[in-house]
Amino acid sequence: MKRVDVILQDPEFRSISEMIKKREYDRIFCRHSLGHALSVARIAHIINLEEALGLEKEMIYGAALLHDIGRYSSYEEEGMSHHEAGAFVARPILERAGFTTEEIDIMCDAIMKHKKKNGNPGSLSEVLYRADKLSRNCFMCDARSECYWKEEKKNKSVIY
Repeated sequence: MKRVDVILQDPEFRSISEMIKKREYDRIFCRHSLGHALSVARIAHIINLEEALGLEKEMIYGAALLHDIGRYSSYEEEGMSHHEAGAFVARPILERAGFTTEEIDIMCDAIMKHKKKNGNPGSLSEVLYRADKLSRNCFMCDARSECYWKEEKKNKSVIY
């Protein structure tokens, strides 16, 4: 997965990831760390394999690594949701990593839509959405009662 390794070494990816890490250091709610992104990637890949969806592994990992990169916008007051900002920031990183325009469009669409179900179970955006939710341990979270997520959005099980 050479292109994924390029993302992980990308200076912009590293800089924004570090900024998010510092800003969320004392956050009691879910953090948006590299560990979270890798969990999402691994869970999405498992979903892809178990359901024989045929999604390309590097695209799954690339989208998952970048799905929350737009969190910086919450701290920089850019006026965009982190989903929109994430797709905007991800595009040049994915270009530098060597993904094709078609792959980038699909991955950025998935990043932009990872907040909610889209009704297309085999799409990268739907798999990313599901994996993102499964990566959260709401059922055991110490901050559950203070969480701003609606109860129906919280992950109540290890199985989706």
